[in-house]
Amino acid sequence: MYWSTDELYQTDIFRSVMSRDRFLLLLKFLHFADNSTIDVHDPMRDRLAKIRPFLCMISDRCKRVYTPGRDLCVDESLLLFKGRLAFKQFIKTKRARFGIKFFELCSSNGILLDFLIYHGNMTNQLFALPEFLTSELIPITLLLPYLDKGFRLFVDNYYTTPRLASYLLERKTTLVGTVRSTRRQFPVELADADLEAGTSRFALSDSGVLAVKFRALQNKANNKPKVVYLLSTCHKNEIATAPKKDKDGNAILKPTCVLDYNKSMGGVDLIDQQTENLMLIRKSYKWYKKIFFRLLSLCLLSAHKIYKFQGGQHDFLKFVHDVITQQLTFSPRLNTQPSALDSISRLTGRNHFPSKRLYDGIGKRKASKAKKCRVCMARGRKTAKGAAVETTWVCLQCPSAPGLCLETDCFRDYHTKFDYSS
Repeated sequence: MYWSTDELYQTDIFRSVMSRDRFLLLLKFLHFADNSTIDVHDPMRDRLAKIRPFLCMISDRCKRVYTPGRDLCVDESLLLFKGRLAFKQFIKTKRARFGIKFFELCSSNGILLDFLIYHGNMTNQLFALPEFLTSELIPITLLLPYLDKGFRLFVDNYYTTPRLASYLLERKTTLVGTVRSTRRQFPVELADADLEAGTSRFALSDSGVLAVKFRALQNKANNKPKVVYLLSTCHKNEIATAPKKDKDGNAILKPTCVLDYNKSMGGVDLIDQQTENLMLIRKSYKWYKKIFFRLLSLCLLSAHKIYKFQGGQHDFLKFVHDVITQQLTFSPRLNTQPSALDSISRLTGRNHFPSKRLYDGIGKRKASKAKKCRVCMARGRKTAKGAAVETTWVCLQCPSAPGLCLETDCFRDYHTKFDYSS
């Protein structure tokens, strides 16, 4: 049986909770894109065309909703996907190893600001700068709304080059990032210098880019020296005390650029860690569905952090529960009822049974506690004396244990209707 859009909207499940415009918008993004407009045989087609309208909407909202602080970071993230896909990536150092690669720009505290999805040839999607590498154009493209405003960018050695640092410095944006010692224009004498454990060496270029070589006190697991190379355009050749101490209790000295990098670079990794607790993504043969739920979880996480900045007290999972509840209970009349937070529990699940309330008092004064009926209150029912209708029957499965009459259809209507006020 196939239903038209008008017939589908006239059903109680949609008509009672949202307007027609909101319903049409929901259908648009459930289908993501019109397949009839995509030529699957065109080798130059946009491989993300199936979900491109949704990607543009999320990217635009991330840029508008939140104004970040000074420190930003760019890093890649891998979304697990083992199905057949032309632009699937393999990164052995990632937990997922196989999947769809995201390039994410976020604040140092893990709020998503913009993103790019790798889909093969990304030339048309990146900012056009001749002679620049793709790895250099990715952070430049993500930073376009934030250039010339005094931000500080943290990146890893996949992106960092002396040319990128000089370009961003001209655009009034500083850069701090680890770098490969074999990069072009990196000082050869600094790369070949021998250092003792816990020491560092600096070199400053004519363009104002500071190159740093630092050897940590502890070696790697295979007893090889742990050496870090960095480029910075906002630090001087200064040493500071690290927060941690060595095994003997002595202070550890590190370059200030290393300390700032360790503090502000982990924004994308923090996002991946925090979204692991939210089991939104399920197994699917459709790659665009996995991308949809991945971006949905990132938006929820960013919204929760902004909510916490404004004094919110709920944890992440409780916040997600409330957001979904408000979307399900979009009816204006229903939102005014105290049962709004019960909506997911009362409309889903099969363990809703009437229970008698505990007795109160002792001896002859012992009597069952009474509660106002939630449905009768919503429908404006009163007793013959004009008082609220009370009942001793409740549903203990619902979070607020509402009172519900059994003599009428209150118990059934409360657990089957979105808007039970009529």
